[in-house]
Amino acid sequence: MKKLTVICLLVFGVLCAAAQNTLTVNITDSREGGPLIGATAFVKGATIGASADVTGKAVIAGIPDGEQVIVVSFIGYDTEERAMNFPSAEQSITVVLNPGEELDEVIIESTRSNKSIENIPTRTEVLTEEIAEAATMDPAKIAHLITHSTGIQVQQNSATSGYANVRIQGLDGKYALFLKDGFPLYGGFSGSLGIMHIPPLDLRQVEYIKGPASTLYGAGAISGLINLISKEPTEEGELNVMVNKSHLGATDFNSFYSKKYGKMGITMYAGYDTHTAFDADDDGFSDIPEQLKFNFNPKVFFYFNDKTKAYIGATVTSEVRAGGDMRLLNDNLPDTVNFYKESNTSDRITCQSWLQRKINANSTLTVKNSVNVFDRSIGTLSQPGVSEYIFAGRQVSTFSEVSYNTSKDKQNLVAGLNFYTEQFDEEQLTSFVSRDWASQIFGGFAQHTLDVSNAFSIESGFRGDYEMDYGFFPLPKIALLMKWNKKLTSRVGGAMGYSLPSIFISESEMLGYEGVLPVYKDQQQPERSLGVNSDLNYKVPLGDWGFFRINQLFFFNKINDPLQLMDISNGNGIYQLSNMDGYIESKGFETSMKFGFGSFTLFVGYTYTDAQRLFDDGTGQTVSEVVPMTAQHSLKGDLLYDLPDKWQLAFDYSYKSPQELADGDKTVDLLIFGLVARRWIGEHWQLFGNIENFTDVRQTRYESLVSGPYNTPQFTEVWAPLDGFYVNAGFKVML
Repeated sequence: MKKLTVICLLVFGVLCAAAQNTLTVNITDSREGGPLIGATAFVKGATIGASADVTGKAVIAGIPDGEQVIVVSFIGYDTEERAMNFPSAEQSITVVLNPGEELDEVIIESTRSNKSIENIPTRTEVLTEEIAEAATMDPAKIAHLITHSTGIQVQQNSATSGYANVRIQGLDGKYALFLKDGFPLYGGFSGSLGIMHIPPLDLRQVEYIKGPASTLYGAGAISGLINLISKEPTEEGELNVMVNKSHLGATDFNSFYSKKYGKMGITMYAGYDTHTAFDADDDGFSDIPEQLKFNFNPKVFFYFNDKTKAYIGATVTSEVRAGGDMRLLNDNLPDTVNFYKESNTSDRITCQSWLQRKINANSTLTVKNSVNVFDRSIGTLSQPGVSEYIFAGRQVSTFSEVSYNTSKDKQNLVAGLNFYTEQFDEEQLTSFVSRDWASQIFGGFAQHTLDVSNAFSIESGFRGDYEMDYGFFPLPKIALLMKWNKKLTSRVGGAMGYSLPSIFISESEMLGYEGVLPVYKDQQQPERSLGVNSDLNYKVPLGDWGFFRINQLFFFNKINDPLQLMDISNGNGIYQLSNMDGYIESKGFETSMKFGFGSFTLFVGYTYTDAQRLFDDGTGQTVSEVVPMTAQHSLKGDLLYDLPDKWQLAFDYSYKSPQELADGDKTVDLLIFGLVARRWIGEHWQLFGNIENFTDVRQTRYESLVSGPYNTPQFTEVWAPLDGFYVNAGFKVML
């Protein structure tokens, strides 16, 4: 009996063991084909499962006989299920997971490698969803959109022209490079009103690289670059019409159309924007100039075959601005009390062409060219009985590039040649010395990205630029990416940069270029820079109801032999650029957090900036001074409530600590709030409203913008909003 019992137990054990099946599941990422370390595979309805190892393999043991469902999942990816009968002839299966909605793949164009944002060693930020919100706040220009990123400040410099520049990491706007679809269209004389001319309605993506990017794009990208990516035509097509009105006098009509027709496609933006002059503090001078602007941006795409595509596009902008004494703006004649007026007339015509040929499955050749013609006239009447001062000229710039991109075995190489020209011809209307300027730059670049492993990537690059008068500029770069796990990544990178001398800077703009001497290439030398930044990025889903992301960035920039506009006439109004015997140093950190919970999203961004000028005072002593108009502490963010296709409400805020002015005075700190709302009416209509700066913070609450001896406001530094409380509303039709 005992022997029979033992035999039965042995047989039962063998049968049970035979019913325990083993399966190896190879889990890979659909985007790159690599293993998904830590993904899970388990038997549905049971506690049997395993996690993937470093090779992406998960070995499930003890699977019962019969039909079973194998469930494969990973955070941020769609779950896959596979029905199988056990015992099975398949001892191993491969499951490919696709990214879920929260990890929508965003391809970055500015880094030239065309990789997703999560897999590029160069730290890059991208805005997509924020574009629609910013368009409701100001449909005529992108100023609101740009400031969505931590550490970026749009600084208005003139109450009469409305001119503004973009400061990144505490550095002046002349050190930042603006691109439109990779084309440098907004430099030199044309850059002074660049961001005031660009509308957001036809944009699909905005990319930021903070820190030096000259290795990729040449001169000017010392503090970083902003690349505006336009929408492309789709099969279903798109038609948007937006009408906006503000209580300060703005009226905006904007439209965008796109459609793909077989082997052709078209996108077209048209906008008409007006603004009456506005005097916020009733001092008799405009705080917002009157303006009339027209934009037309057509683009035609050609899809010749699966290997070749191209487009040709144009940008046509015409604008008239006028600011100063409100009586003159209301068409009264000047007298001994009311006489100051500044007028700006500008016309821009650009043409862009782009061709891409796919050589094989891994390689492409891209050729592009642009021509930019910009005419501008600045007229100033500052004393009665004195003829009007006018500064006018035409800038013609061209850009041509051919580049080759190839990817193979976890490597990417992009290399190319480009040629940039800039010619400014002043219209000689006075006896003052001509400010004509010309530059030709030949450049060659190469960038190599190597994925050493699934967790570690190296990006190295080198550019050599040769400017006809200033010679050769070597520009190396290196960046590293470490993926510690699916939640934590880090980057570190450094590069060199340079900027050519130019009178087209904010200080000259404030003077209307009156008395500003030209650049003499034997007297002023280019500025050269070194920049380093590093960051930590942590993100984690919070179940089915939210997410949390935090990014900590540290930055350091040093600019040698910085150029400053100096008064060389002891107060008689003659100014010249001079290289300082020293350097500018900007360092600090940015902390940005994003927290999603249900229908709410909270964003908080803090920046600490320590920007100093250090130079020899002529006695051998090093003098340190704060870079003017730089807030050491700044905070910005918003709270968003979103019910898709129904409601969207956003409460935004910003804070700046006191800023030091050029004369050494300090400003007060600034705390500003705003509220924007969008309401969908059916499928095709959207209503929107915006209350900006509802606490009415503005500079004229603390000081007058009017200065002597002729009651002219053009030399006053602008360090706070000038318009104050601002309300706008409108509607958008989407077909």
